[in-house]
Amino acid sequence: MHELIDEARAGKARPVYLIEGDEYLARTSARELADALVPEKERALNLIVLDAAAGAREIVSHLATVAMFAAPKVVIVEGAEAFAEEVDALAELSRARDLWQARRQRDAARRLLKLVRSAGWGAPELAFGTKTGSSAAKWRKEIGAAPEESDRTWLQELSSWALAQNIVAPAEDLEALLKLFERGLPPRTHLLLVAESLPPKHALVRLAAEKGAHVKRRAERRGRGIDTLDISAVVEQELGPLKKKLARDAELELKERLGDDLRLIAAELHKLAAYVGDKPSIARADVEAIVAPVREEEFFAVSEAVGEGDVGKALQLFSDELRRKANASSVALPFLGSVASAVRRALADSARHARLPDRELGYNEFQSKVFPALEEELSGKGQKVPHPFAAWLSYKRSRRRPRAFWRRALLRCAEADFDLKNGADPRLLMERLLVEVCAG
Repeated sequence: MHELIDEARAGKARPVYLIEGDEYLARTSARELADALVPEKERALNLIVLDAAAGAREIVSHLATVAMFAAPKVVIVEGAEAFAEEVDALAELSRARDLWQARRQRDAARRLLKLVRSAGWGAPELAFGTKTGSSAAKWRKEIGAAPEESDRTWLQELSSWALAQNIVAPAEDLEALLKLFERGLPPRTHLLLVAESLPPKHALVRLAAEKGAHVKRRAERRGRGIDTLDISAVVEQELGPLKKKLARDAELELKERLGDDLRLIAAELHKLAAYVGDKPSIARADVEAIVAPVREEEFFAVSEAVGEGDVGKALQLFSDELRRKANASSVALPFLGSVASAVRRALADSARHARLPDRELGYNEFQSKVFPALEEELSGKGQKVPHPFAAWLSYKRSRRRPRAFWRRALLRCAEADFDLKNGADPRLLMERLLVEVCAG
């Protein structure tokens, strides 16, 4: 990235850049590159930020329009993984939620309408929880993922807004963008594509390789443990302008609590900087005081307990969380989210492996006969591929109960979510749910 930024400052910029990888690093890198290309006083008119949900034709329109001033013009397109033929439906739903909460209503509506277009849905079907809205079961069947009960409000608001504004899904016309590059962009015009992941042979990957630059931005690890994760770029981005530092033991504690979610780490660093006030350094005690532990390993522990039906372990994990925070209300909803995710995964695995023999497959047989297809499926969707042994364990856990049990368990999670938000006793409700889901 440093070389590309130096090139841009020297007037040797390329017409197109694809920055792929961790969402936080890719997005901040794109902004740094754009800042190097467009002078600050010209950014109001010559720096345009779009979501890929706007569609290829709108992107072409911005690129083909000559800038009003002589300064370079940059169009940043975020979420470019939406241009892949197969997308992660759950990730797309989450992206739309983030856009809506950021008050980017048009981008959120377009992205969601594009996701559901294959099912023949429009804005009315997005009003989850209403008579016109599609049910969770229809979402799972037609789209491959379903909203949570907590998504009702914003989805209904989005549906009403899209209907009032007559918003429809953008046309599928990536070819228009590719043809623009064949003709050539206007002078000093640049496209910055930001994507978490695109297939290696995707047209945009080829375009960046042939006519510009393709950069991958991911946090490096010098080993397997979380302590080896390099978050120096995030720390510099968030604390550098404030002239604050993060103590080494505070950094380790932060990573232990948050794992490798760089966007979450950045958000917590911002809060920590405000918390310490005039202090020049953030100490471990500051992290312990305001950062709640949400590490991925804790989710795996809950998932394992639910999958194996270990009610004792599940109750112990909930009890440990209560001791850490001493507030059942602040523990129950996040913990319920972990339980629901574990149940959802077991249900998905149960459906995926429904046609396998009734007898339980051993690890070697699973790895040779089943895992290759699973790997191909997840890779094609741009999802993380688990280790074969982890996939085998998930397969075994999903067999613990019939698919109907996991469906009922997911319904119980939805009911528990509703009850929690309507004043139910959080500790009693969660303990009862864990017994029902784990012990059956």
